Amino acid sequence: MKVVFAASLEQKKMINDLIDHLYHSVFPLYFEAGEIKEFIRWEVLKAPDEKEEWLETADDAFRIIAALQVLISLLELKSLPGENKDYENLFYKNKWILEKYHISFPFTYRQFSSLHNSDLALSMFTSAANEFLI
Repeated sequence: MKVVFAASLEQKKMINDLIDHLYHSVFPLYFEAGEIKEFIRWEVLKAPDEKEEWLETADDAFRIIAALQVLISLLELKSLPGENKDYENLFYKNKWILEKYHISFPFTYRQFSSLHNSDLALSMFTSAANEFLI
């Protein structure tokens, strides 16, 4: 008999938080606000709702969390080295993990090889520098 642990609500929340981080901190480096709105409309990186049973085990949740964290780490390099096969393999391996769990990530490594939007001051998707109006 094999005992498995179900994914917890905290793990599902962490997955949603990582996806939110991608949308608000990472994607604005590479895409315009209009493109990001389209990603939302196309349900890119949309995890099923917390009430839906889409994760069978805690191991599944950990795989998704790790894949998202690795992709975030790669994409926060500001631009991926174009000729680095190790980074490219790492990117596609983690993209495949997300897609295995029906989390859409329709991007290629080359789309992140250079910054497209280095001035983030006016993007509606970036986090505020502080909480006060000045």
